[in-house]
Amino acid sequence: MASMGTSEMIFFIATMVVTASVVGVLGGQTLHITQSMGQSSKSVSSMIQSNFEIINDPSNIPNSGGYIFYIKNTGSNEIYFTNNTISTTVDGTLITGILISYASPDNSGVLHPAQVGEIIVDIPLTAGYHTITVTLNNGVSHHMTFQT
Repeated sequence: MASMGTSEMIFFIATMVVTASVVGVLGGQTLHITQSMGQSSKSVSSMIQSNFEIINDPSNIPNSGGYIFYIKNTGSNEIYFTNNTISTTVDGTLITGILISYASPDNSGVLHPAQVGEIIVDIPLTAGYHTITVTLNNGVSHHMTFQT
């Protein structure tokens, strides 16, 4: 009879150890999922609050020392408007260095909500249709097909 009680106690202890292990694993996974959701929501919130539009007339792009594209900050966050924080491509080619410049209204390198800045692209383009893509450092991106 004593051996029966002993085996039941061993099974009970083994069940408790397995249960504690499962609870530990599930608790850790729940914490990981919660943290990931928090980080993801911050990223999405940043993307929603940082938005812009290219407001040029696609058939009439000004060309004075380079093609001028007007960018309006339509989000509620300021946009850092510099070579280091924005990527601009024309027809899939990244434009960098002296071939591109970014101008904010007060030349601070920041585009505040509702402000319009200029991207000046100094590259030769053949007559026809081209596409410009502007991407912020948080991944928000817009493109426009225009005619030269």
